[in-house]
Amino acid sequence: MWVRSAYWVGRPKVGAEAALRNAVDKDLVPTLESLPGVIGARALWARRLENGALPIACQIIIEFPSMADLDRMLASPERAAMRAQVPALLEMFEGTVSHIDFEVA
Repeated sequence: MWVRSAYWVGRPKVGAEAALRNAVDKDLVPTLESLPGVIGARALWARRLENGALPIACQIIIEFPSMADLDRMLASPERAAMRAQVPALLEMFEGTVSHIDFEVA
């Protein structure tokens, strides 16, 4: 199994907190779940950070049965179309988004 994580490091813009969460939970995550090779997706919203922790506001987790499925999703036209949603989300966020792919033991 493989997991692709998107780390939203920073914070929602003031006044955009609810709109960002709604857009991620109700639009982005269901779209991710429909992409080829994906077996599950969810958003984790940080509520408590330890001292010195990175300010990760949200982590989006996407699960795949194999690395080949992850690669198939990354190369898919459906993903390219989904990425058109991202700029509107980033307009509500102050920070960066980065991705890390994990192999699950």
